[in-house]
Amino acid sequence: MATRTFVVEDIHCAGCEMAIRRALTRVEGVREVRPDAATNQVSVAFDEARTSDQEIGERLAAAGYPVVS
Repeated sequence: MATRTFVVEDIHCAGCEMAIRRALTRVEGVREVRPDAATNQVSVAFDEARTSDQEIGERLAAAGYPVVS
């Protein structure tokens, strides 16, 4: 199990946090998603054998929250 923190654009509110949770919990292997609007960060715990940083980043971008670092 790995945990990564992604810095993303445009997390403004609880609704944004919910949209991010909804998008990432559908990714196979993702165990926990913790978005934080105050810091524009999303911490994700996931099984590296089932998904990757790249896949998570792509899902974030598709949901409207592109990764900046």
